[in-house]
Amino acid sequence: MNGVGLIADNVVLRSFGSRLCFRNVLPSRRRVTPMKSPLLVLASFFALGIFLARPEHRLISESIRDIALLLAWGGICVICGLIFLKAGWRRASFLLALAGFGIAGATTAFLFKFRFPPNHIRYLASSGIDVAAPVRLEGALASTPIRTRYGLEFDVEASGIEVESSTSRAQFHPLTGKIRLRLETSDDPEAWSVIELMHLQLGDSIRALVRLHRPRIYQNPGSFDFRHWMESMDDLYWEGTIKSPLLVDKLPGARGLSVRGFLEKMRRRLVSAIDALYPPWSNKMRDGAVLKAVLLGERNSLDSDTIENFRKTGLYHLLVIAGLHIGLLALIVEFLLRVFPIGQSWRSGLVLAFLVAYALLVEQRAPTLRATLMISIYLIARVLYREHASLNAIGFAALVLLLYRPAWLLESGFELSFAAALLIAGLAVPILMRTTEPYRRALRRIGEIGRDFSFNPHQAQFRLDVRALTSVLKSRVAFMRGRPRLASFTVTGPIWLAIWMANALLFSAILQVGLLLPMAKIFHRVAIAGIGLNALAIPVMIALLGTALPTVCVAAISPAIAAWPAKVVSLILSALFALTDLPGLPGWLSFRVSEPPAWVAWGFVLATVIAALALGRRARVFWVSMAALSVLAALIALHPFPPRLPLGVFELTALDCGAGEALFLVLPDQTTLLMDAGGTRRGNTREMAFQGRRWDPGENIVSPYLWSRGIEKIDVLALSDAREEHLGGLAAVVRNFHVGEFWHGGNPFTPSYQDLLEQVNRRGITIRELGAGDR
Repeated sequence: MNGVGLIADNVVLRSFGSRLCFRNVLPSRRRVTPMKSPLLVLASFFALGIFLARPEHRLISESIRDIALLLAWGGICVICGLIFLKAGWRRASFLLALAGFGIAGATTAFLFKFRFPPNHIRYLASSGIDVAAPVRLEGALASTPIRTRYGLEFDVEASGIEVESSTSRAQFHPLTGKIRLRLETSDDPEAWSVIELMHLQLGDSIRALVRLHRPRIYQNPGSFDFRHWMESMDDLYWEGTIKSPLLVDKLPGARGLSVRGFLEKMRRRLVSAIDALYPPWSNKMRDGAVLKAVLLGERNSLDSDTIENFRKTGLYHLLVIAGLHIGLLALIVEFLLRVFPIGQSWRSGLVLAFLVAYALLVEQRAPTLRATLMISIYLIARVLYREHASLNAIGFAALVLLLYRPAWLLESGFELSFAAALLIAGLAVPILMRTTEPYRRALRRIGEIGRDFSFNPHQAQFRLDVRALTSVLKSRVAFMRGRPRLASFTVTGPIWLAIWMANALLFSAILQVGLLLPMAKIFHRVAIAGIGLNALAIPVMIALLGTALPTVCVAAISPAIAAWPAKVVSLILSALFALTDLPGLPGWLSFRVSEPPAWVAWGFVLATVIAALALGRRARVFWVSMAALSVLAALIALHPFPPRLPLGVFELTALDCGAGEALFLVLPDQTTLLMDAGGTRRGNTREMAFQGRRWDPGENIVSPYLWSRGIEKIDVLALSDAREEHLGGLAAVVRNFHVGEFWHGGNPFTPSYQDLLEQVNRRGITIRELGAGDR
């Protein structure tokens, strides 16, 4: 009873203590509440400056004079801000700092375009050098060659090109910059033997006869501008084709030892270890392909069906080394280090060293770098005993990355990574801390009555109820009377599991809803199934990362020792595949949508931000914003907006499909008809880095165009010919859109044609076979 009385006293003190006021005792100045996450605000204005510096906004020209004027205004803002800060005008000083960061962002975006020397490969077209004919290129391999079905693909850091001239001798022009080369061999065994004799590796110097060309893009509305992406993200402005291995000369000279070469060698060794455990030609080839993606970031071996299954279930992020992977690895390593008698600072330092080494070892893509930087900032702050606000770490990471490469701001991976991080730190974690997480913490050391005073009345009462249930269990079950720990675990175990499941579902639901807009905008997909499947996938990923990483490291030394652990890894992968291989998944749990209107997108973002700001401060504002967010989320998912179609006229659109054909017709009464959906892979650069995938013109060419016009239903889908350049993408169109009727003629029943007809039948689409004379 004394414990209950103390708890009651504590409740009384807490309820009345908040009402005590000593405002009239001493006069005091109004206290200025410090901003908790100033770096996030500064990073937001820096990003805003980059966004406004885009060419379509045309705020200023890109001349040196205007850039210098912009720098001058930025300097004025900084100087005036320091003066106001000295005078005690903090708000005015902070506003000037925001303006200064916005100007700094715009200046960084402008200066980013002038980062290359005059002889860079970017200026090749304007330098007067004729590259219409093949040129002789010299350079060093900047990446490890990747074997594809067409040959080898690799990047070369150019040192110069030799151009033949009909009027004079060949001239050598020094160059800098990377060029992506494709060495074509097809299935010629002699060509492959020549390549194997050359044994091209990272750092080798070569001279080759190359035909240069700009990256090929499909010029349709809604199409992904892969050329711009290559230029702004990878600094790749030209590609080249080598017709035969006999046109490549490997220049003498040993490769110098470098950190990058050492890391590449280690990465290749780990890849070979995975291939030894799960050979690419065996039934376990999918296990090896997924392990390469999950552990090393290499997604070249993934097949189209695996990728589609992960996307359909909302689990594709598991194949990308980003925040989830880095965070789980940090938790696993820190958990293992708790076995050793070292302090928290040493543990944090060792985890930080592991994450940096891991980030250098895997494919260094932007999501990996972003996640490593954010978690490293958090760990450094913990080592220095500083307050580690998650939003501040996110803001600092964004500042560093945007300062390094401003073009990342508009990259889909950047948007998804930081949207997820902001949702977790600004919305998901605060909601959990106010709902289920306090009760999970209240279960710790449940038998210690003295700890009840550190909880609020609800959690204290919860602890009392749990102890009461334990007492009832011991009184009614004789077996439990002499086993207090077992009795306590029998009661707390199911409660802990229920709270953990509630945490996982709530966390996953917040992330899935919050990322609904970027997923619909970038991937045109709504995966409601991901809410539950992500909650189940997290423990599977913990088990996979905790067992697969040491298994692969051991296999790199001795594959025989790792044979048995590899079987355990296969079992865990089977559990992961069970979450993605769902052929009977209802259509309403995963479907494709068009991009929402601009007012819906901006309203969704605004409602999310207001909800995060009002959480814990303004309950009414929070619930109103959450209601608005729910309505806007329904508008994004259902897309009840009419397509953008002309009325009263006949419209015919011929899509750019390479050597294929796709014709979109709109009749005067707005009836839509799509004739064919074919295209060729030849010359398509978007898939060059992912040759293991099956390129689909319906997914990559036709569907983005239709979504760009808000079209989700096609009245008539017609096939004129059963050749691949006509029907190659129709299956994807049938999957992605509601089709009224399917028209076809008496075509020969090729395997692709037969598969298409079966899919049309499964979808319940009306089929009409037409011939000469039909109206």
